[in-house]
Amino acid sequence: MIFFRVFLLSFLVITTGMAQTRLEDKIKAAYLYNFTKFISWPEIPEDKFTICLLGQDGVTELLAPLEGRKAQGKPIHLRPIKSLKNLNTACQILYLAENARFHLQKKPAGVLVIKSIEHALTVSSQPFFIREGGMIGFVIVEQRVRLQINLTTLRQSGLKISAKLLEVAEVVQEGEHE
Repeated sequence: MIFFRVFLLSFLVITTGMAQTRLEDKIKAAYLYNFTKFISWPEIPEDKFTICLLGQDGVTELLAPLEGRKAQGKPIHLRPIKSLKNLNTACQILYLAENARFHLQKKPAGVLVIKSIEHALTVSSQPFFIREGGMIGFVIVEQRVRLQINLTTLRQSGLKISAKLLEVAEVVQEGEHE
């Protein structure tokens, strides 16, 4: 009987944790779509709005329904990518999944590659992302998804951000610790 209670309690804790993670992923996916409404790109050269996805996580799995929806007056195209090495500037948003961390840590210059992607909004949940030059980072504060924005990097890329988005985010300057 004690074993069953311990098993049931463990199951409830794990299930609750999984539900919380799934909710966090849904919120992050919704933010990714809503960034298209609160960020302005200087120009979108192609006939589609491209969201490039490096790696896979719970967020990338939830983005499939965005395919074909409109952003900036153009249909959204989700483009999985395997590496930052040969990435061109056809991405309006570059999302680096949780498991993309390996790619950046193995080759630290990967962050410099991100900075060189002209007019692409870079987004990730990786803890070091903002201080290394990423533009928008998802962080969990008191079990809630919060945004950190590196305004310096974002503005250097030529993107413009709505004051409404800045109101709900923490602005972090490059080099600051999270």
